[in-house]
Amino acid sequence: MQGFEIAGEHDFGFDKTLSWQLATYENEFRYGDKPNSEDNSYFVARFDQKEVGYVGLEDRDTGKNYAYNQVDGGSDPWNAISNHFPSGFTLDPSKMGLSWVELYKVYVNEKDRLVANADFDWQYNNQLAVKFGAKYRDKVRKADFADEFYAWDSEQYGAAPTLADFTLSDQPGRSDYLSEAKFDYRTQLSQVASTEALAQFWTQNRNKFKLDTGESALISNGGALGRNFDVEETHTSFYGMATYQASDNWEVLGGLRVTRTDTEVSGYTYLADEDKVVDTTNSNDYWSILPALHVTYRANDDTNYRLALTRTFARPDFGSLTPGATYLEQDNQLNSGNPALDPTYSNNLDLMVEHYFDRVGLVSAGVFYKDIQDPIFQATSVGNYNNKQGVTIIRPENGDSAWLAGIELAFNRDLGFISDSLSNFGVMTNATFMDSEMQIPERTEKVAIPRQANELYNFTLYYDDTRFAARIALNHKGAYIEEHGGDSQSDSYYGANTSVDFTTSYQLNEQTLVYLELSNLTNEALQYYQGEQGRPLQVEYYGIRGMVSINYQF
Repeated sequence: MQGFEIAGEHDFGFDKTLSWQLATYENEFRYGDKPNSEDNSYFVARFDQKEVGYVGLEDRDTGKNYAYNQVDGGSDPWNAISNHFPSGFTLDPSKMGLSWVELYKVYVNEKDRLVANADFDWQYNNQLAVKFGAKYRDKVRKADFADEFYAWDSEQYGAAPTLADFTLSDQPGRSDYLSEAKFDYRTQLSQVASTEALAQFWTQNRNKFKLDTGESALISNGGALGRNFDVEETHTSFYGMATYQASDNWEVLGGLRVTRTDTEVSGYTYLADEDKVVDTTNSNDYWSILPALHVTYRANDDTNYRLALTRTFARPDFGSLTPGATYLEQDNQLNSGNPALDPTYSNNLDLMVEHYFDRVGLVSAGVFYKDIQDPIFQATSVGNYNNKQGVTIIRPENGDSAWLAGIELAFNRDLGFISDSLSNFGVMTNATFMDSEMQIPERTEKVAIPRQANELYNFTLYYDDTRFAARIALNHKGAYIEEHGGDSQSDSYYGANTSVDFTTSYQLNEQTLVYLELSNLTNEALQYYQGEQGRPLQVEYYGIRGMVSINYQF
């Protein structure tokens, strides 16, 4: 990541100021030198032990045997999914042959080639201040991606190596892997070879592997189109605003912003009928008119009432604009882009009252309503792709309309109002409760806005005497829809998550501060499920994370 900025500010008399800025930024992502500088990638070597004799799988006239959760009429509870190995089975490194080597290659370069803005402030008189200006941004994103699978060339070099041909050791976390789940997975794990040994083996024997184009995600076979694309986008904005102090109690702020967006996306599209990939370029340009009105009434020095009427918009993410798609074999999933996406606009109403205490602290309450046009959501369907059946196809789409409404509450205060002995203790808490609704194509019933939980709340209890400080915080986010399917049972959710964090610090002297941070004390699981919690797609545990630091100021 690198950047450069130059800015200036010029006064014209005591009431006029011109400020300006010119900047350029660049950031880049690529994997390091694993397994070597030529093949730098996320490097994976897979060893398989075949014909293990799974038990307890069911054939429901699909031609294949699967395990089913209880919610689908099977025997596995959602938090204790069996591996269905035979009783007494263990992985044997001497029977685990090298199936393939994967080179997962990613390169992303993003630039703000030019960011330029200028603002002019004019304090016209004691009651009226005006401000106007312009901003220009020229952005570009280039992305290259390939997921290459290489198989051992057994025709020329005989049987593939086995895991037993390498020096093995316990991988980190083997002894307590998924100990939170109600199934003993860790006893089935084999020891593993080190990444360094496998990388060295690959580099020395690369000529003994063949690229498996059928398994790989490449531009040539249409499997990596969704992440190989370039975007160029420019934003040109003009705005004007005025703040009018009508009296000691009333303040009115009004403004208008006009923005021009020009977007061009270049990528690749796979033509299934002709079995070929063609270059594709799409463009979109539009004007956005964004008015705003803010009114503040100060009832007294401690209490404010605020009203805001605004129109805002959000452009589609660059990743959503790709003309191609990427197929994920392990999930039988096709992630597609949509260069025809329109921006999302929202007309917003906000009302809030806030009261400040004599000592440090405040209490506030507010309501909000958003009327949304062209909301973007992830549409999910099941179809066929590149001779593969039952593929889950995920593609961003514009919905018809949506609304979001809710209330916000906050209370921050030390406890000195109860007793002077508690003045170093305090609480900080806030909560937001929401409801939302949107209409999307091919769904008769209305659905919730994606990534919008119905409740968010945080509660922090702290102690701070300027030398020693400690805080414990509870943070909660309710479940929310991530991707919409054809019906409610096909919707994909992130589960509700409640985490507990703790931080403390001690000022040893004027120069030295010792700091401790502990996160996720309850080891809360990250859950991703389809339709209902009993049908999990993904459950992850990250454990408690901690950091100890010393800050010394010279």
